Amino acid sequence: MYTDDYAFQKDLLNHHVYSAWQFITYTRKNIDVVEYCFTTIKTIIEKMTIKTVRWEQDLFSDFVEDIVIDGKKAKRISVTTENHPVYELRVAGEKVDPWFLFDKLLRDFYQYSMNSLDSISQIANAGLLANNNKKVDSVDFQKMASTFAQLTYKTAFPKTSAWFENVNSSSEFKYIEAINNRTKHTADISNKLSMGILGSSNKAEIGPFFRKELQHGKRNLADQLQATLDFLNQVWNDFLVSFCDEFILDTYVANRRHEIGGVYQQKWKDEPDQDLSYAFIPVETDFSSMPDTIHILLAYDRDGIGAHICPFQNILVREGEHNIVGRYIADDTVGEDCLLTYRRYRKDENTAGTVCMFYEQQNDTTFYHHNPYFNVTTVSNDDDLLARSSLPF
Repeated sequence: MYTDDYAFQKDLLNHHVYSAWQFITYTRKNIDVVEYCFTTIKTIIEKMTIKTVRWEQDLFSDFVEDIVIDGKKAKRISVTTENHPVYELRVAGEKVDPWFLFDKLLRDFYQYSMNSLDSISQIANAGLLANNNKKVDSVDFQKMASTFAQLTYKTAFPKTSAWFENVNSSSEFKYIEAINNRTKHTADISNKLSMGILGSSNKAEIGPFFRKELQHGKRNLADQLQATLDFLNQVWNDFLVSFCDEFILDTYVANRRHEIGGVYQQKWKDEPDQDLSYAFIPVETDFSSMPDTIHILLAYDRDGIGAHICPFQNILVREGEHNIVGRYIADDTVGEDCLLTYRRYRKDENTAGTVCMFYEQQNDTTFYHHNPYFNVTTVSNDDDLLARSSLPF
């Protein structure tokens, strides 16, 4: 377990699973939303209770004297639709029905509870499975629970596998999953929030519901929300213990790297057919002996850690200053996104030598600025280009 975020990030970087960090921060954000919903629901009930008490105080200050049949004097009060309590709350200056807000926040509470568990699963996917990871958009808790139940991963990561098994079989998780899926995909649950008046008590309950042949009973709202939040915090802490013990094993991180050799780019005035820009890595042995697959996430550790997805579709392999001997081609495309991943590149077995540079010239040429992720060498007789490329991106 880490108490310092920088130390945590640094170890993830050193073990070539830095892409897991984004999911750690996102899990924290999801749990923060759960805690916000919990606190706000309690505040709504407290404010409604205060309004009820004040209404009762005003009501009893307006006794009307009356004479009962036996001649004794008495006082009476009258509760009608005209003088019943008004429970409007203000959010960002706008009046909001508290029952609407209560219902929304209760749904959000359970949706973000489930989102937190899904985010934890992304950590395991990126940080442990690494080169064997599943596609991010297809990963959720159940996907990872079934993955880590496989003998291969159960053997490689026994602590994390046991964590998924324990959470998946727990009654707390089953309730979170059931109520989230019911309210998110199917229908309402008969929840109750009522204010007691004239001596009766308030009621705040999560209603019963029947899903997938399983009956979930009525729950006291405050008790159930507290139990869910306690469960979520506990399993998050337990996961971090297991994860921190097992990501340092470097099980599936072969041929991962955080740097390239750089970018070479050239541009000559009035000779657009000579425009050229290519990313390269230096040859490590002879090209035929280099790995068939490499995984790249551009990253650095200088007064803080920075990372960026590798933007190049092709990366040439260079021997010396200009001798191109081969290339790697990206397995996938990337768009404008903040998602970090170790992008996979496969060795091109069919193209080698200087023809790789010729193919780069056929593509739309992108010229790069000075930046912290790779060195840029610019050759040009265009002073404007040289000035622009020397500016930080």
